[in-house]
Parts: sequence; C-alpha cells; structure tokens
Amino acid sequence: MMMNDGEFSLLIGYKDVETLRYSFNELARKTFGIDFERWYRSGYWTKQYIPYSLAKDGQVVANVSVSFMPVNIDGAPMTMAQIGTVMTDPDFRGRGLSRILMQTVLEEWAPKVDEVYLFANDEVLGFYPKFGFRESAEACASVAVRASGPARAEKLDMDSAENPARVERAVRGTRGVSRVRVNNAGLVMFHLTGPSRENVYFDPPTNAIIVAEVEEKSVRIDDVFCEDAVNLDDVICAFGEGVTRATFGFSPLCDENLERTVCTEENTTLFVLKNSVDFLEKGLRFPVLSRA
Repeated sequence: MMMNDGEFSLLIGYKDVETLRYSFNELARKTFGIDFERWYRSGYWTKQYIPYSLAKDGQVVANVSVSFMPVNIDGAPMTMAQIGTVMTDPDFRGRGLSRILMQTVLEEWAPKVDEVYLFANDEVLGFYPKFGFRESAEACASVAVRASGPARAEKLDMDSAENPARVERAVRGTRGVSRVRVNNAGLVMFHLTGPSRENVYFDPPTNAIIVAEVEEKSVRIDDVFCEDAVNLDDVICAFGEGVTRATFGFSPLCDENLERTVCTEENTTLFVLKNSVDFLEKGLRFPVLSRA
C-alpha cells in the first residue's frame, strides 16, 4: 500500500516490492546491523510482519514495523501487536517522522488487538510514553539442577540445506513448553536463522529441538520445540552433568521449584499500551524468540 503526502510517501506492507525492500534493508543495516533479505528469501517473512515506512524519492527514510501476535496465555487466547524496527535515517532525524508513523500504526492497530507492546533501548525511553505507553516488567524463571551423564545435545548447522526446514516443522508442530504461546513461526525462524543460529540443538532421546546457550555451569534455554510432550528436566540433562543452573527465555508450563526474579536486561525495557496482562504479577515472560 502506498499513500503520498507531499514530500514523503507512506508505504505499508511492501515486502514483495524488491526496490523498496532493498531500501528498507539498507536502512536496517545502517541502523541496527541487521538484514531481512535472507529471512524474506527463505519464505519466513509473512504477512504477520508489516513495515510502515516513509519514503522520499523511492528511498525508505523512516520505519515502524508491526508484528501481529496471536497469543495464548495459560490457555486463554489473546491478540497482540508488537512494535519494532523503529528507525530513521540520520539525515532525516528531528523532523517527527517516527511520531507520524507511530500515530499511524496506533490508530490502526490499537482498536484491533488486546495489547500493543514493544521493547525499547535506553536512548528512546522518553519517546514511547508520549503515545500512552507505560513501562512494564516480566518475571524471569530459573532453577538449580542436578544433571547426570555426559552432554548429548547435537548442535544443528542452520546453514545446511535441510536443517532450517526441519527446525521450522518442529516450530510449527510443537506441543509447547511455555505458559505464553505465540503463534508467529516466521518470527521465531528469523531468530533461528539469524541472531540465534549458533544456539540450535537436537536432543535424540527427547526428539526435541532446543534453543540454548551454555555458559560455564549454566544453560540458558530460550525455547524447546517438540511434537511430543517433553519434560524440561530431560531437556536440561541434554547439556551434561556440568550444568548446575538453568534459566529460561520463556515461562515454563511446569513451574515446580522455579525461582522467579524481575527480568533485567541491559538496554532493554518493556512498554505496554493497555496493560491488559500484568506479566510480573502472573510470573510471566514474553518468549525471547518472539521479539521483533
């Protein structure tokens, strides 16, 4: 969709227009050091990720993206919209372009969904309250473990021809291990073929795809994808007896013996528009692989 208003054109959902997508990618590389082209060509960029951009002479100079997030929280369905990829070309900053895009996005999406949320870096903490957003918090879960036996998790090469499709099938067919289940496989695959590509494992005994990172005696498990029901204790054991603590990038369904603390991440603050769910009070966390 394209609308023209004087100096700038408003572009919406133009991923299949090659010249505009390339321009969007150029701005994303310049701003965040990320590129969406591989994601697009792999077929993971779906209609659930919608860029709203302002362009000048065919070049994208500012953007605010929306990810449509059907969510199930403790069995209750909700719809959410996540805002991300907020960026403006340095030559066009200070002209209120992000404000125009935010207003456009919120006018369209706020009435449609149960919640609008985003994760902001420290440089823009004063920007989002102008639109009614409030800082919020999540609960991070961890547990002391006593694993036995050698490590058995097999790292998957996400540059291979077959593994991305194998992992995608697991993501789409998973029973789920989280109290917060997000139906956006394309966004998960953005992480698993991009920033988290080195953290994807297969565990033969449980037949589970595990996204995790081991640091000394601790393992951070960002998610587990398996068509069969899987026990998280078995998943943790996949990383060997040297592991004594596990932390989770989601809210485990089985919360027995879990320790919960307020999530604190450097340069990352959660903002919500409607505060429809108090994640901290309920001991919940948005799955980290669902972040846009």
